[in-house]
Amino acid sequence: MSTPFEKILDEVRELYQSDAIPWIVGYSGGKDSTASLQLIWTAIASLPKERRTKQIHVISTDTLVENPIIAGWVQVSLQQINLAAIRQDLPITAHRLTPSLENRFWVNLIGKGYPAPRPKFRWCTDRLKISASTKFIQELSENYGEAILVLGQRRGESQARDKVMDQYKDSTRARLSKNKDPRLSRVWVYPPIESWTSDDVWEYLITEKNPWGIDNQELFSIYRGATPDAECPIVVDTSTASCGDSRFGCYVCTMVTQDKSMQAMIQNDDQKQWMQPILDFRNNNLAGEDRSVRDFRRMNGRLTVFREELVHGPYTQAHRKKLLRELLQTQRVVRNADHEKGTQNIELISIDELDEIRRLWVEEKGEIEDWVPRIYTEVFDAPYPGRDLEQSPLDAEDLAILEQVATEVDAEAAQELYKLTRSLLAVQFQTIESHKRSKHLDRLEDVLRHYAFRNEDEALAFALSGSKDKEQDGDASDATAVIA
Repeated sequence: MSTPFEKILDEVRELYQSDAIPWIVGYSGGKDSTASLQLIWTAIASLPKERRTKQIHVISTDTLVENPIIAGWVQVSLQQINLAAIRQDLPITAHRLTPSLENRFWVNLIGKGYPAPRPKFRWCTDRLKISASTKFIQELSENYGEAILVLGQRRGESQARDKVMDQYKDSTRARLSKNKDPRLSRVWVYPPIESWTSDDVWEYLITEKNPWGIDNQELFSIYRGATPDAECPIVVDTSTASCGDSRFGCYVCTMVTQDKSMQAMIQNDDQKQWMQPILDFRNNNLAGEDRSVRDFRRMNGRLTVFREELVHGPYTQAHRKKLLRELLQTQRVVRNADHEKGTQNIELISIDELDEIRRLWVEEKGEIEDWVPRIYTEVFDAPYPGRDLEQSPLDAEDLAILEQVATEVDAEAAQELYKLTRSLLAVQFQTIESHKRSKHLDRLEDVLRHYAFRNEDEALAFALSGSKDKEQDGDASDATAVIA
């Protein structure tokens, strides 16, 4: 049975005044988190000023690869929250959280070569969502001893969600439950709309005016334009589904076959057709089978066999270059779509991320061709605006000669021979620049091990001839996830 919203308001007021523990409200901009925050806001605003003593932090994690419509909606909402809280003299502060540079999607996919996430290798959730929110919640709970986390979770959304909520039902403090994540052991969980249905949520949002000034009817219109009706929740642990079932969330999400919500937005609204190139990029580059564009080695050069085949590791250099080029081309097309719609402000990948990808390619992978500035200039017909990087003594003409010589020496394995020689030279150049030779021989040995085989068939024959270790006897889920 659904709890009347008036009773929830009474409950919120009682909980808020019962102790000095600060509150954190998870806000994704979707209907459930909006309803939860609206209930909290309304209850606290009804208290006398002298009783509004506890700070309430509203946190929203922007993965930087969100559906642009939803990302824009959330950004405006957070601004409205902070302005309205000041005007109404409420202890509420909104925070937009983002993943650290090394955790961002394009840095890992294009920079390091991590394959697009799959159900058996969902590397994105922790890096993009959990890490940023957990860091904020952890720091706040440690500073104050404890914290209360308000989540817009409802029973009946799915069996998976009900199972997660069952973990919190045995509360030691009435309506509060301890968080199951050991990193958040000082955090209590409070789901105010736990008993509500989707209809309950919409009835409340449409009939009760939003207190921080956004139009809930506009939120309803966003949902009406995207099918099915779901939202991407605030994620604080791996047991909570991050996205999927066409939830509003990352446009790069490969947990589902199709991004039905974005597709529906484009089909249902002429004003949103500028997103089609983004959807095309996702469908053409991230949603399909990718084994053929992945290296037959792991990042560290090791070989892993599963069912008489090598388990492929990170994306090849050629494919990473292709992904970067097509992503930048997509950004160019979207920005030129229609300035009246503000699409010129859409940023699919930032300069900071491009700089980090460039560093990973040149310094960690030894790809001294330094392709990032060249690709950027080719796409935008403008100089690369990122920071400078120490230049290799070899220019493009030198590397072309090296590639030609490799072909003459061994035409069948020319690319592997070229990459071996280029990477050895890269290590040598970096050692000279840093003036540190302590690990120089180790790094050279790593390169030699990495490029020890002329082709995949030779590497597989070698791997099969050796003894089978635990890694090679693992199940399919282990094999799918092998990258590092």
